[in-house]
Amino acid sequence: MVKTMGETKWDILYDPKKKSLFSRIEEFAINTYFSDAFVKAILSASKIKSGKIFEPGSGGGMACAKFAQKGFEIISMDLSENALKKGKELFNFLSLDGKFTLGDLFNLPIKNNQFDVVFNQGVMEHFRLAKMDAPAGVKEMMRVLKKDGTLVILVPAYFSPLYFIYKFFKFFNLLEKYWPYTDQDFLHKHELYQMMHKAGCKNITVRRLWSSFFFSMIGYCKKNDEDE
Repeated sequence: MVKTMGETKWDILYDPKKKSLFSRIEEFAINTYFSDAFVKAILSASKIKSGKIFEPGSGGGMACAKFAQKGFEIISMDLSENALKKGKELFNFLSLDGKFTLGDLFNLPIKNNQFDVVFNQGVMEHFRLAKMDAPAGVKEMMRVLKKDGTLVILVPAYFSPLYFIYKFFKFFNLLEKYWPYTDQDFLHKHELYQMMHKAGCKNITVRRLWSSFFFSMIGYCKKNDEDE
């Protein structure tokens, strides 16, 4: 059941009538290649072959659809009604089962200890830009993980190919016309590590994701008894 939260900037981003050219290119690249790379990286980090997966900040839902095709139980959450609508349409088109909920990452409408994997991609960097407490969001994601579950966070990497494309657009004042967001953040390895560490994560691994052509940084950890 999707509850109305009012239009957000993300609703505008996922409105097909308002999508920029770069947004369309980005969506095509994610759908045709990067979602596969992210799913493989998440499965490699978690080492699971079945279970429940939750993506807060799911966007158009392609990664969730890839997991659903592999037989995982999926819950997809976003702050944008348009994003969830897009995800539901995708699942319906592919004849997949999944649950969709409208919600806030900092106040997840979910009980403790529910999922084998909690992940998102291209989400946490936006909270840094907005001067919000990103580690508080990470802590909420950890809360809904089962014991021995895996948290995975993917963010744009500093000095990645996308970083230089962004700088080019910014230098020539093309961001407002072509870029999907009003601004963009790129993280160093130590910045993603610190975000997760401040949330109480332990035994954290952070590295550049080579299969994304180094566009993305991946950070992951397991939930243990001390995190309860």
